[in-house]
Amino acid sequence: MIQHYRLIVQYKGTRYLGWQVQPESAGLTVQGEINKALSVISKSQSVKSMGAGRTDSGVHALGQVAKVSIPLTIAPENLVKALNVNLPNDIRVLQGEISTEEFFPTVHANSKEYHYRFTCKRTFTAFQNDLIVNHPFELNIEKMREACLLLKGQHDFINYFCEGTEVSSNIRTIFDCEILEVSQGNWGMLPEHYVFRIIGNGFLKQMVRLLMGALWNVGRGKVSIQEFGASLSAPKTHRIGPVAPPEGLYMVRVNY
Repeated sequence: MIQHYRLIVQYKGTRYLGWQVQPESAGLTVQGEINKALSVISKSQSVKSMGAGRTDSGVHALGQVAKVSIPLTIAPENLVKALNVNLPNDIRVLQGEISTEEFFPTVHANSKEYHYRFTCKRTFTAFQNDLIVNHPFELNIEKMREACLLLKGQHDFINYFCEGTEVSSNIRTIFDCEILEVSQGNWGMLPEHYVFRIIGNGFLKQMVRLLMGALWNVGRGKVSIQEFGASLSAPKTHRIGPVAPPEGLYMVRVNY
């Protein structure tokens, strides 16, 4: 009998080619490691998993939601313990519960929250590598915050997704968007930095990273607020910013 479980998964994405399982020759994926652990626990190859979002190579997650299906009935708390014993240290299962067969992490999500963490120093710190991106240019953060206000609402993000990705629609709704400042804190390992926080009903491939790149150009004065606003609708034009590096991006939570 197949039993279904809903998990909350945290991972540091540095070593992985993203969430989505790939051919073994391609390299490690988070989903691939979870499937291996599930096979060990259930003593079966008949395991399935699906995540709420296909995070890209190098992207992290604090609250990825996954549904796993295995031919084993086990208490959710024991499944969590068993998974963490069999998973690499940079993947942790934080929580587990019984799921229904009908639950789909992607389809049933009401909203997702992503954070992009960055500094704008001439020299980055020794400890922020892999976790916080350094964009070494002077930025007008208030202009970037003004641009964030334009993101709220429904837009056609035709200019903010990876080419070659098939989607039924480019239209997404952004519920909240802001840039926060984070202090260094007492321990001093990570620097003062900024967080681009965005919540929406869904995101296209590389959408958040492309928005971050465009906002950087707004902050540098290379793109005006008006140009940024115009880019949030059809027709397709040239990109107004780079694809921001993956290591600053975090899937924070999925709301149902």
